[in-house]
Amino acid sequence: MYQQLLNLAGVEAVVHFRDETGEPWEVHGYLSPDDIDRLTRLANDLKLVTQGHADQMALFAHQPGWTPARGWIVHGVHRSVCGVDSMVAVIENSRASLDEVMEGLAQVSFNV
Repeated sequence: MYQQLLNLAGVEAVVHFRDETGEPWEVHGYLSPDDIDRLTRLANDLKLVTQGHADQMALFAHQPGWTPARGWIVHGVHRSVCGVDSMVAVIENSRASLDEVMEGLAQVSFNV
């Protein structure tokens, strides 16, 4: 499963983290221990914030389709971080397709 994500163009690392604590569970790719810790804390926090915003949109917009949140992306100049559920990937922007990465994260996260 994880190897399929790593085989996508531009994917540098994939991390599965624990929902309860945000601690790394499985790490695939090349990240330092400090980077892994920072990445999983960021991913867990953004997951919770994104779900909170989706809940607010559902409440105030009175339109279906806002929840559950399907994921998030923090897009940097050269690299980006993409998250779906308790999965997060670090990608190189010039080589990766955001659509493919988000779809791959969704497939893996809901099959774990």
